Amino acid sequence: MNTFIHYHTLDLRLHDSPSLHQAHSPNNTSTHFLPIYIFDPRQLDLSHLSNISSPPAPRAGEPAEHQNASLKYQPKSTRCSPLSRVGGFHRTSPYRLKFLLEAVFSLRESYRKSGGDMLLACGPPEVILPKIVDQLKKDEGKIEGIHAQREYTVEEISNYRRIQSSLDEEIVLHDSKTLIPPKHLPFKPELDTPDVYTEFRKQVEGLGIGLNEMLVKPLDTAKPLNGEIKTKGKLKPFPKIEAEMLNLKEGQGGIIGAEETLEGLYVKLVKPLLDNPPIGGWSSTSSPKEGTPNLHPKSAIPFKGTEVAALERVDDYIGHANGDKWEEGMKARHYKETRNGLLGEGFSTKFSTWLCLGIISPKVIGWRVGELLEKEGKDKEVWKNVYWILFELLWRDYFQYTVLKTSLTPSSKSKSQLRDPLNPNSSLFNPDGFSSQISTYPQNLRPNPSEWEKSNLEDPNDNARRWCEGRTGVPFIDANMRELVQTGWMSNRGRQNVASFLTKDLYCDWRIGAEFFEMNLVDYDTCSNWGNWQYQAGVGNDPRSSRQFNPIKQANDYDEDNGFVRTWIPELERVGDEYVQTPWLINDKSKLGDYPSRPIVELPSWKKHYPNQPPHRNRGKAKGNGKGPKGGRNGG
Repeated sequence: MNTFIHYHTLDLRLHDSPSLHQAHSPNNTSTHFLPIYIFDPRQLDLSHLSNISSPPAPRAGEPAEHQNASLKYQPKSTRCSPLSRVGGFHRTSPYRLKFLLEAVFSLRESYRKSGGDMLLACGPPEVILPKIVDQLKKDEGKIEGIHAQREYTVEEISNYRRIQSSLDEEIVLHDSKTLIPPKHLPFKPELDTPDVYTEFRKQVEGLGIGLNEMLVKPLDTAKPLNGEIKTKGKLKPFPKIEAEMLNLKEGQGGIIGAEETLEGLYVKLVKPLLDNPPIGGWSSTSSPKEGTPNLHPKSAIPFKGTEVAALERVDDYIGHANGDKWEEGMKARHYKETRNGLLGEGFSTKFSTWLCLGIISPKVIGWRVGELLEKEGKDKEVWKNVYWILFELLWRDYFQYTVLKTSLTPSSKSKSQLRDPLNPNSSLFNPDGFSSQISTYPQNLRPNPSEWEKSNLEDPNDNARRWCEGRTGVPFIDANMRELVQTGWMSNRGRQNVASFLTKDLYCDWRIGAEFFEMNLVDYDTCSNWGNWQYQAGVGNDPRSSRQFNPIKQANDYDEDNGFVRTWIPELERVGDEYVQTPWLINDKSKLGDYPSRPIVELPSWKKHYPNQPPHRNRGKAKGNGKGPKGGRNGG
């Protein structure tokens, strides 16, 4: 027996799978194919599963291995944990957990429908995987290879390194995470990724915005058929693994039995979350009496975490070719016009909900966009809308490659180290962010972390806590935060506004916001989430570090009919439309019920956008210095 192992991490799909392609190529000598997914106690609290030790704490006494100890700001002494470093938040929510389990269990079912299977296990991967390898090598068995998707972030890289140190076999990493593979870029991403997105985009688009130019054709390894995902050919046999023969010690975990259901595993994994709800609480639909939670009835992402659902969304949103005609895809044709919307599932692609776990390949989305543009891109209206989907996919790539570049310390940029695919992480999670490594970043414009408000999340009146709980007294901010907690989703427009408010209006540590998003966002992606938070806080790639959103102007522009705020803040139902976005201006405060009668902060630049101001004064841009208000705090 010669086994090809594919260790699934953030690539929970069958389509566009390099490992699946290689394992079943004609010249591959493997006789068996073993896909495996391991629930890691550093990522999830697995304490209610059998033979699992208590999860590690978010802070450790020793510096995290492979982290740059010379960086100026804490935390440098950290390790992987189901709790976040700064705020002590859970690192997942019931909704995120449900979506992950849907992805894992549906992937296993897809493997089974194609003649194979997938092994599920729990415990430290550096313990579980070597034990499985040892069992497969008994009786003259061989390992053809151990394959996984390349990652660029510290925990995933450290995970691979721990596994590698426990194995004789080399882990083979595949570049299947990004729209544009590293080798296809017009520069070396580990050295030359530009410091500004616009320059990155221009260089990449210089390859040509088209099929087989910038866009790389995905591998044809699987496709949807009658509501199922089927591989191109029949899978190689699944090897027999005997759980009792792994000889795992106490607390090291084990194999999750084939009889375990999604619902049964969810109940065990969600218990630590429900037993210890965070500030802001969980969604009102997160605690069913049995089984997994229903989605909130007002959710903008009424989707399942399955490969079928992801590919169906591509068909629905972008459409597909049928002979000489292009069918469906009307949503993509209006993408730029609608992408700043706030209500409903159709205003933006929502592809990020599946991209974050690799349930869908970005190449599949990009290729479909390229096909649509090739068919109908001569229509200016089609082009100016559909192109922006590629624009956003490139933003995702940009954050991946920025993390790669900033993860290489000066000493590791030698030729020999560049051959090492596992690079150390440095500044993604640090207060001064990427800006500490960008030489062109103006020093005098950077925020100073030592001047940030010292948050005490135990205090009900703490500014950061009120932000988390959606009770700042600024309805546009609070509505977005409540939608996040209740549904696991927030629009891009909302994310920019609430991040600006926390970091620029309240001048709080941006990492509290990034961690709160990590806990709640169903579409949480490490590079995109932390990269975007750095960008908004002025410590990342934004050349304008003082960029600040005016929440009143933004509300007037993007929630003109007050529909969004009224959806998520029922306390304002007695307030007339004129003052819904500025309820502190009404005379009769009894109409506000339990809603704050005054905003947590009020900036002078907001006032020209208040009701009954001369029309010409409503067209100004939001202004601010990025360092919070001067004497503008009102409490309440």
